[in-house]
Amino acid sequence: MAGRTDKFFTDFQQSNENTIFISSGPASAQIRLKASFDRLYVIADGEPSGQSLVECFRKGVEKGAVHASMRTLVDLTRFTGAVDWRALHTIRDMGLGSAEGQSRVAYVVRNNVFDAIIKVVQILFVNARHRTFENPADAIAWLEAKRR
Repeated sequence: MAGRTDKFFTDFQQSNENTIFISSGPASAQIRLKASFDRLYVIADGEPSGQSLVECFRKGVEKGAVHASMRTLVDLTRFTGAVDWRALHTIRDMGLGSAEGQSRVAYVVRNNVFDAIIKVVQILFVNARHRTFENPADAIAWLEAKRR
């Protein structure tokens, strides 16, 4: 299990010509994306705006780096803001909710307060599988299990 976990993080830590880094917002309220092949890593720090979220995803889609069938790790452990539902609708409307059965999204959270939010997100992005984790290693193992 540790080998798969290490590989997932290694794939995100290594950069190559296929790796795209995108960020939007000030350091205290920022969204950061790293996309490489079929992996997407999203970090939300502080209270980022919905506009920052949409901007990052729009740039990723325009560059061809972000698409519907990605294994996605979303780190919400430092997120302290409110969910901008209009922004999530906009992202879904970019075609990112259409890869039936292809996507898995793991959310690393501080506590189970996020469970209700993720249930609503599942309704918006109905074709992806969503799951929350408090441990990043468990989240990565679940994302990697799809490959077996």
